[in-house]
Amino acid sequence: MPRPTVDLASHLNATVIRGHPADFAVALRPVSYDDGGAHRQVPHRLAVVREDTGSPIAVVSDRYALVPHQHILDTVEEAIRPLDVGPVPRGIYVDHGGARMRAIFKFPTLAEPVKNGDVICPCLKIQNTYDGTSRVSVHIGAFRFVCTNLAVGGGGVFAGGFMSVHAGDIPIEEVARQLASYLSGFEAVVALYRLWAGRKLPPEDLPALLEPLPKRHAEAIGQECSRTGAATVYAAYNVATHRATHEMRSYRTAFDLLARINHAFQERFPLLEA
Repeated sequence: MPRPTVDLASHLNATVIRGHPADFAVALRPVSYDDGGAHRQVPHRLAVVREDTGSPIAVVSDRYALVPHQHILDTVEEAIRPLDVGPVPRGIYVDHGGARMRAIFKFPTLAEPVKNGDVICPCLKIQNTYDGTSRVSVHIGAFRFVCTNLAVGGGGVFAGGFMSVHAGDIPIEEVARQLASYLSGFEAVVALYRLWAGRKLPPEDLPALLEPLPKRHAEAIGQECSRTGAATVYAAYNVATHRATHEMRSYRTAFDLLARINHAFQERFPLLEA
């Protein structure tokens, strides 16, 4: 039976502060194995264990500094609190038994129109893992209301973002400073989208634009662009981000494809062209 697709947008409209799946305690415990009836400890390895269930969710180096998901979320909440940004709805996604967490915070009060009836707002993507697959990170991006598309990561006007390896506490002052800087610079994101909205995209140029994407996604996006008659860079971009936000089978693949899409489009059509 085919695995159902994930619709990121359906989660982004709910505000979750406490009691969400990221809100569980974790601890580091020694790793051991049964050697003929004797329990021997594995050197330099620790298990990340959920304290609510007792289930191990990852094995890490003994140099690993555990940064709980909830601590990341609380840090971002604290950084946002003094900013004059209005309500901040968010969606939080946890998978792999709790080992991986991603969250989106939206700032609809700061939303700007790209063209008539097409409004985008700044958002923050946060991720943290207990299995070493990624570092603690916070990145700026945009959320498109007209078709609930999400755009995060990828360099260019989306470049930067606070990032820290799992090696101790997170400096709240630095997080707050960078968040304020990104939100005040959101006009650059809007300027880029306006540039794309006015830039024609001949059908013969589309394959080269999509070439950095995984083949099956590039083919699906190209077919949908042809079907809908996407005639501008912005129209093709929204077809591409719609596939990532509505048609993937996991949150991880959705976010990964979004990053690739943003990188591909910004590499080929940067803001410097304006």
